Amino acid sequence: QTDPDGATHQKIYDEQGRLIAEKDPLGAVTEYQYNESGLLTALIPPQDEPTYYSYLDGHVRKIRRGMAQWYYERNAQGDITRQTDPDGHITRYTYNPQGKITLIQHPDDSYHKLTWNSLGQLTGERLPDGNQRQYAYDVQGRKTTQQEPDGALTHYKWDAAGRLSQITLPGGKTRAWSYNAYGKVTAERDERGHITRYEYADHLHLVSRRINPDGSQLNYRYDNARLLLTGIENEHNEHYQLDYHPNGLLRQEIGFDGSKTAYAYDLNGHLLEKTEYPDTLSGDTPPLKTAYQRDSAGRLLVKTLPDGSEITYTYDSLGRLTEVDDGKWPLAYEYDLQDRLITEHQGWATLRYRYDALGQLSHCTLPDGNGLDYLYHPGGALKAINLNGQRLTGHRFEHGREIMRQQGSVLSEYHYDEQQRLKEHRVHPLDRNGEVSGHYHYRRSYQYDANSNLRLLTDSRKGQKSYAYDPLDRLTEVLGNANNVEHFAHDPAGNLLAQSYNGQGRSYGKIKGNRLLMQGDCHFDYDAYGNLLRERRGAGQRLVRHYRYDSQHRLIGITLPDGSDVAYRYDAFGRRIAKDMDGKTTQFLWQGDRLIAENIYQKGVKGWPLYRSYVYEPGTFKPMALLKGHGTTNEVYYYQLDHLGTPQELTDSGGKIVWSAYYRAYGNIVKFDINEISNPLRFQGQYYDEESGLHYNRHRYYNPNTGRYLTPDPIKLAGGLNSYQYVPNPTGWVDPLGLSSCPNAGKPSSGLENPEQNVHNNKSEISAPTAGSINWKGFSQGKLQPHYKKHVLDQHEFGKITQAEYLKQAKDFAKQEGKFNEVAIGNIIIKHDVLTGRVFVGHLKLREIRTFYKDDGRDSDALKSAIDFAKGL
Repeated sequence: QTDPDGATHQKIYDEQGRLIAEKDPLGAVTEYQYNESGLLTALIPPQDEPTYYSYLDGHVRKIRRGMAQWYYERNAQGDITRQTDPDGHITRYTYNPQGKITLIQHPDDSYHKLTWNSLGQLTGERLPDGNQRQYAYDVQGRKTTQQEPDGALTHYKWDAAGRLSQITLPGGKTRAWSYNAYGKVTAERDERGHITRYEYADHLHLVSRRINPDGSQLNYRYDNARLLLTGIENEHNEHYQLDYHPNGLLRQEIGFDGSKTAYAYDLNGHLLEKTEYPDTLSGDTPPLKTAYQRDSAGRLLVKTLPDGSEITYTYDSLGRLTEVDDGKWPLAYEYDLQDRLITEHQGWATLRYRYDALGQLSHCTLPDGNGLDYLYHPGGALKAINLNGQRLTGHRFEHGREIMRQQGSVLSEYHYDEQQRLKEHRVHPLDRNGEVSGHYHYRRSYQYDANSNLRLLTDSRKGQKSYAYDPLDRLTEVLGNANNVEHFAHDPAGNLLAQSYNGQGRSYGKIKGNRLLMQGDCHFDYDAYGNLLRERRGAGQRLVRHYRYDSQHRLIGITLPDGSDVAYRYDAFGRRIAKDMDGKTTQFLWQGDRLIAENIYQKGVKGWPLYRSYVYEPGTFKPMALLKGHGTTNEVYYYQLDHLGTPQELTDSGGKIVWSAYYRAYGNIVKFDINEISNPLRFQGQYYDEESGLHYNRHRYYNPNTGRYLTPDPIKLAGGLNSYQYVPNPTGWVDPLGLSSCPNAGKPSSGLENPEQNVHNNKSEISAPTAGSINWKGFSQGKLQPHYKKHVLDQHEFGKITQAEYLKQAKDFAKQEGKFNEVAIGNIIIKHDVLTGRVFVGHLKLREIRTFYKDDGRDSDALKSAIDFAKGL
């Protein structure tokens, strides 16, 4: 097979028509071996360890890869009844006469029970944590109600064509959709009654115009032959242009500000070179070229940066990343039999991890030797965290939500509304016996509007604030106590044009290509790639702040108006590892993308004047505790957070408040009412730099005074149309990585994707391995055979491919890195690619693929449909 770009794929079959070898366009060969019954016994990739399959009565009995082995026992129908993982942990399964799974018994003795009706529809489930969920359907098999463990009901209404037309949320608010004759959404009405409309290009059934509730518009253009997005016109009539290679991969993109980036790929579609061109106003500024050298499996081996420096990557025989070396700050990783990260070396520091029988993180040894033990309730909810064998925090959950948390001598109570939004947080003192002592210390209560925007915040210590929004749910006003008032104005493209505090500072900014050029007396200058270069303010604009960047657009230094200077350094993944100022160096250590520790040292001074470690809620960027001091002699302080996960107070082990701050809406602190210790954490994923007033936000720097980032979004369209915007509104959204904002609480969706998210571009970079992350590698074919018949032979979703090729595509997609929707429900994991419509469903413990298909667009929410399907497995 020869692709449009000239890439040739070769396949070899045996006399029985079975695929036994295939050579990719670069010459790498993958081999397949079979037994006498035609069942796959070995999959031999070009470089990695083979995966071997053993059978009993035609069903997989054992899978072996490297030193890891999985064993399976089955019933007469071939359903797995017992699975043993490489560590010897056993999971058991029970089925009804129709083959539907009715009981899953986990290694920790928790269980998941599922109930089915005579039509094979899931009607109820008893979750491992003891909670129950119920479902009801209409005569056509469409779900009509879902009852949550706390009794909250969500109702679903469908039109005559089987399309979701309305959702009624707990509490009675509704969201509705209208469709055209081809099943495409033409209008979406939100809970406040605001309507977004969609128009489609003739004969293409692709969105050509989106009309927002405020009347602003976005327009889209396409390549009629390949149905690829070629142009976007934003609300300012500025244009974003896209051009493609013959194979559909992005050739170049030109942003709203005129910046151009070009991409070149190898014959396997892997990125080989990225060239960033300066904007048209920058004269002779040379382009920046980044080159990528890969092995036969497409894994990155050497990344050559525009300045000529190199980063090298090393893998083990199972394809796992083991070393990353940029010549300055080496990184190394070790794994267990199930490919889970167990040791992480960075510079001089090391973190170590252990896992329980369910694969949950059970222990972490911090760089200073302190040990954290994680204990869980049945079902996976956090029960407690111990620090060096002593209780650090205790947690109680109900209906899947945390309702109590003990932190030292204080007990927090959490209450929620019918949509599972935080309604109230109370902090109580505890006496010496651990009992609640008297009235609460303080409380915060939250009220929301129909669109889940924060409407009213009442804080017993800090007073009350009310919030108002425009038709696009953007924050327009905050009214607080003692005439503390904030006003905000936005342009149609989502840029924050003006903000005032108590009537001061309201001045509309000047915007071009989403770059803020001027606001008030401050003028902003940018370099050829859109990075903020200078801020000029004051009389005659004599107060100047200069910013410096490296060839990867990372901020490496700031010169302040007083002449002082600060420098920043980063590791190979772009994580900040040091800042230097006035002879003092602060070093930063990381756990994946989360800051785990920092220390300060000064030339000529023995020891570390300051060492801090941070403990987070598992799997989140919400801090729970600050450990001040190196080793076991540390002092413990506890974070009290708001509904977004922003620190509001720090309390010591006795319950005394030692840090408390008043914030403005976009994160800048108005004042500290208590400031006995230092706390640099702000919005989720943000670290406050005192020298500049900026917030370091992992991939970028955020300025709370303007509510914007200093540099464009490095993931471009994948992060949204406005590459400098922080979030749509700061009371309900966060951006822990500085890449793409996410709502603090999900909202129902029609599944209609923004066209700009469908740009097919293989430009993913390697991410740092993370403890407890989903392992997408090493899946077997499982029960894939009937799905091959359905999705390949009957529905022709993947063209004319063999069953082995279908299996390979599913396995390749499972381990592919990129921007995907990923969900884990117990042991069932779902991956959805909005670019291609591919959906993968697998069983995490069994390492089995349960299905692999392409969404045809008929589902109102493709990911949700996959989740519903997964619950029935």
